[in-house]
Amino acid sequence: MSHNHTTWKLAGKKTGFKPRGWQRLRYQRGSLYIVVIFVLVVMGFLASTLSRIQWSNADGYAKDVLGTQAWLLAQSVNEASLTVLYPLNTVTDIETACVVTMPTPSFVEVDGSGHRIFSDKKSCQMKTNRCESIGSLAGMNYFKLTARVTCGSGKSLVERAEEIWVRESE
Repeated sequence: MSHNHTTWKLAGKKTGFKPRGWQRLRYQRGSLYIVVIFVLVVMGFLASTLSRIQWSNADGYAKDVLGTQAWLLAQSVNEASLTVLYPLNTVTDIETACVVTMPTPSFVEVDGSGHRIFSDKKSCQMKTNRCESIGSLAGMNYFKLTARVTCGSGKSLVERAEEIWVRESE
C-alpha cells in the first residue's frame, strides 16, 4: 500500500483527506509563544503589585505603632508637667509655675547631641514641652500645656502633639 499525499485509502476507498495536523501544529507554535509570554507578563505584573501592597500594609502598620507610641509619650510628658503645676500637698500659683519651657521629665534623657530621648524608647524624642498663658475669662485664668514627640526615623518618622488646657481661678 503506497502512501500518496494527495489521496489516501481509507477502508478501500479513496478520500481527499490530507493529514495536516502536524503541519498546523508547527504553524501554531508562534501563537503558543505569544500566549506563554502574555501569561508570564501578567503573572509578573500581579506579583509585583501584590508585593507593593504588602509593603504598603507593613509600612502603614509600622506608622500606626510609632504614632501610638508618640501619642502616649506626649501624654506622659503633659502628665509630668501637670505634676509641676499641681505638686502633691502644696498649693502653688500656676501663673508662676507655668513657664514657656517646662522642666524635662525624669524619664527623658538628654544625649550628647542635645536630643531629648526617652529612657525606654530610644527611637522617640521629645521636641517641645511648653506651658503658655492663653488669657482669662469670667474670673478664670487659662493655660495650655503642649508636648510634641517624634518616633521613628526616615520614611517612618511620626510626630504627635498633645495639648492640655488648665484653668485657675483668680
